[in-house]
Amino acid sequence: MSNVYIHPKTQHQLDSIAADLPQSLLMTGPDGVGLKSTVTYLADALHIKPVYILPEKDEKVDLEKGVITVDIIRRLYAMTKTIETGTRMIVIDYAERMGVQSQNAFLKLLEEPGVNTHFILLTHNISKLLPTIRSRVQLVEVNPITVEQSNALLEALNVTDVQKKAQLSFIAGGLPALLSILADDQKAFDSRAQIVRDARTYLQGSPYDRLKIALAYKDSRENALTLLSDAGKLLQSSVKNGQGSDVIRKIEAILAVHERIETNGNIRLQLASVNL
Repeated sequence: MSNVYIHPKTQHQLDSIAADLPQSLLMTGPDGVGLKSTVTYLADALHIKPVYILPEKDEKVDLEKGVITVDIIRRLYAMTKTIETGTRMIVIDYAERMGVQSQNAFLKLLEEPGVNTHFILLTHNISKLLPTIRSRVQLVEVNPITVEQSNALLEALNVTDVQKKAQLSFIAGGLPALLSILADDQKAFDSRAQIVRDARTYLQGSPYDRLKIALAYKDSRENALTLLSDAGKLLQSSVKNGQGSDVIRKIEAILAVHERIETNGNIRLQLASVNL
């Protein structure tokens, strides 16, 4: 288990869990925090090979557009009824992709688990899980790694360019899975770095500049939300540097637009309407 980048607090919690594995866990944290790596750490500690249940589309695994259907849960139910002499760890990845019917079907599994069967649900959005499921699992909040760990990971990933290190630290500091992806994939990094540049222009530019950005981002809710998150982080840096109440007002405006877009508000209109 060398070179595992997990926050010390989370690692301590996992070590305690490994000593007495609960029947079901729910692991959550920011996107890019490395939920799968966290599962791997726990599974290695217990010498278990986890079984992953993944979203599907047209009966094939599809992490981008797939869902976890009732049929998948039924197959899982049949699997849990087979004889297993050792400890069985079943990981439901992208657990938020279960619809209400699928979640109700899975609830029966939680209530009647097979012998030696343990479930781990992974999601970055626990609000999409039914309260009845959340009440039956032990929550593990996976913390972002420390600044020191992020720097060590960047060194291990052979990121030597000072500017790129600074950009990666801003974009994905504390998020080891995202750091690894962006350090390894230049195209993904360039695309993500462009959003940061656009966020800076969105904050510092004219209303016309914001209108151009609104038009450029109108077709991607995900990118629009990332843009606003980056703008918020840039403003928070200004607050740390001693800038005043006007920055706080801008942060509140950005948060309000983020919330409206997140709840299906018109992307172009919301991005263009913010008063900075």
